Parts: sequence; C-alpha cells; structure tokens
Amino acid sequence: MITNKKTIYKELKKTFDSIDSERSVVGGLLIDPCLDRVLGTGLVSNDFSNDKLSYIFCCIIEMTDKKMPVDILTTRDYINLQEQPKSISWAVDFQDLAFLTEDCIGIDNIEVYATHIRTCRISNDIELCKFNIDYDNYQETVDEIQKLENELLDSDENSMRNIVSKTIDYIDDVTVNGTGLSSGFESLDALTSGFRAGSLNVLAGRPSMGKSTLALNIANHLSSSKNVLFFSLEMSQVQLMLKMVSSETNLPMHKIERNQLSENEEQIFYEKLAQAGNKNMSIVDRGGLSVKDISSMAKKMNTDRKLDVILIDYLQIMRYDKGREISELGNITRELKYLSKELQIPILLLSQLSRGVESRENKRPYMSDLRSSGEIEQDADIVMFVYRDEYYHKDTPDIGLAELIVAKNRMGQIGFVKCEFHGDYSKFKDMEIDIYGLSDKSK
Repeated sequence: MITNKKTIYKELKKTFDSIDSERSVVGGLLIDPCLDRVLGTGLVSNDFSNDKLSYIFCCIIEMTDKKMPVDILTTRDYINLQEQPKSISWAVDFQDLAFLTEDCIGIDNIEVYATHIRTCRISNDIELCKFNIDYDNYQETVDEIQKLENELLDSDENSMRNIVSKTIDYIDDVTVNGTGLSSGFESLDALTSGFRAGSLNVLAGRPSMGKSTLALNIANHLSSSKNVLFFSLEMSQVQLMLKMVSSETNLPMHKIERNQLSENEEQIFYEKLAQAGNKNMSIVDRGGLSVKDISSMAKKMNTDRKLDVILIDYLQIMRYDKGREISELGNITRELKYLSKELQIPILLLSQLSRGVESRENKRPYMSDLRSSGEIEQDADIVMFVYRDEYYHKDTPDIGLAELIVAKNRMGQIGFVKCEFHGDYSKFKDMEIDIYGLSDKSK
C-alpha cells in the first residue's frame, strides 16, 4: 500500500474535498468548544486532509482532556508552548486561528461538518485502494475496500436522531409484519415473538429428544415463503428429505425406508416428494465444517440469493480444536452471532446438553446444562430446550407430548409450551395451551 496518500489523491480522477468542513469544525471549536458533539460522530485527527487543521484539532482535544479552557487565545498559548513537529514546513500562529474563527458561521451544524470530513476521508481511502489494486494484493485490497465501505455505511448510523428514526421504522415494520420469523408453532411464537433478524437462537437437548426433527420442521415451514439455508453436519440430504416428506404425509419413516408403502401411499409419497422440489431451501450436508466454512458459504449464498434464515445441526459436531473445547465453542457462537448481525437474519443453532442431566431425578434441562460453554448462553438471544418426559418415564401422563422450554429470551418472556410429538412421522405438532399460566408456574 502506498503510504503517501495525499500525493496519490492528487493523481486520482475522483477525490472528495472536506477542507471547508475542516475549517468550520476547528473554527467552531475555537468559538464554542463543544468537543463532545464532534467526537460523537467518530471524527479523529487522521480524518483531516489538512495537516495544520489536524494539528490544531489534536491540541484542542489535549486541552480538553487536561480540563483547560479552549478559545482562540488559550489555544494560541498552548500551541506556543508545544514543540511542533520538526518534519513539517509550517507553523500555527495567531493569524491562522483568527482566520478560522472569522470564517466560521457557527456550530449549529458542526456534527454535519464533522461527519462530512470522516465520509470524505473514507471515500478517498476507498479510491486509493482501487488505485493500488493489483494481482499480488487483490484479496487483501478487496477485504480492505469492504471494510471501508462498511465503515462508510456506519459513519452516520450512531447518531441518536438516526437511532430514533430506525426505531420508528422498526415499530412500523413490526405492526405490519410481526416481530420475527414464525417457527410454525403458534404457542411457541406467542412466547418468543418469532426469530428476530440479527439474532442467534440456540435449540438444545439430549440425544433422542427430537431437536433435529424440530429444527427440520421449522425449516420446512419457513421454506414455503422464505429462503432457508440448512447445514446438516450429521444427517445426509436424502435422510432429511425423507423425514420432511414423512412429516407432511404422516407416512411412517420405517415404512418409507423399507419400501413397504401401499400403492396409494406411494402415490401420496411421490406427489409430496415432487412438491418438495419447489421449496426455497438449500441443504448442505458436508461433515467437518468449521465456523469459517459456514460463514463463508452463507455469505456467498446470501450474495446469490438473499437468505432469510440459517439453521445449523449441530454445534458440537463442527470442526474445532477439541483440546480447547470451552473457548472454541465460545468462539463459534460469537462468530455466528456476528454473522447473524452482518446478514441481518436469524440463525438457529442446535446444541447438545451435558450428561449431567442424566444424573438428576428431574431431567428437565437447565441453562447450566449447555455443554462445555457458558458463552453459548451469553451469546444467544434465545435459548430453547426440547424435553420429552416419556423418554425417561414410561408412566408419565405426557405420553406423546414434548415440552419446548424457553430458558432465555432477550426480548421477551420465558416459560414453556407443550406440543405433540409423532416420532414415527418425524413431526412435532402444535396444540392449544395457556402459555401465560404455564410461564407463571415455571418461575
């Protein structure tokens, strides 16, 4: 990368000029030192294109940090006491400061000027990257350009006015479209308000509880109207397709796999199988994927076709350093949280629970049962558990039922709902229940 940016800027056909804004910001601070308003925009001294103005800006920051009063006279005195950089061919004098204050039209729009300075610097850096791109630094430069473009998008994102505007837009959108994507289970949605954009949602359970089946049911429901990406690190695409068709036709899996369907059942099966080809779902069944593999594939697919939701089955089977399981699982959930925010879609991550559940009399899972990492709990917006009492107690009154336990809900209530479980058909089915009464009892 060429270091002398200003020399190169002059050679570029397209440069962004911020000198008037730079003079307005520094002049405004000399008149009314509202530095907090300026720094609130993210402006730093390196954003200035003029070295002299950048130096004065740095001095004003230093004076403010030292609780010194800032005006044209105190700034002159402070600068005179400093050892100005020997590498420069200029010096700041009282006349420079006087001209800045005389030309300043006030501080009413000082945030606008500060934002413009930063925007111009970022835009010029992008042009500089494009100017210097070649075969040897192609990928590195493309990554830098993307980073700068994201910085450019974020430059005005943090102001309170913009946040208020986004909040109003959010409320309007929720009124029209609801809070998040529906799971396909009304009672669960009433508890969670759906899967929100930019959220990481963890669905956990012990083996044989049906978490993969539930995730597939949710994916199947969403794929009728949303673009779904399903990472199945354990089951194959064909196995998942058979389970999907079984759940939609109520044809038992064992009959399908053994080719024991009647002529009528075969017709129903193949009709549903053909219809499945129209679903908006992509299934990746490669084993041994790392979180970077998943993130890279998801971003590529999102570029080709905007994704609405990602499901990953499951966390502990992903590739990572098993010798550092606790920290590695935490890194994975953190990266997936970043991915959900970057793509602004929900991610549903399946996870195993520790064996500690088996040693308790009450085998309903707790948050502490999340296997190997408390960071899973920390990163997740929603943590849900699947629990079937009949797996442990054959005499339970809840034969054929499953509990969906919402143990954490960052933006809503916790509690649990019950639904029907039909293992032969790879299917969970909603049922009517008073979720609010149950939520109270669960506390």
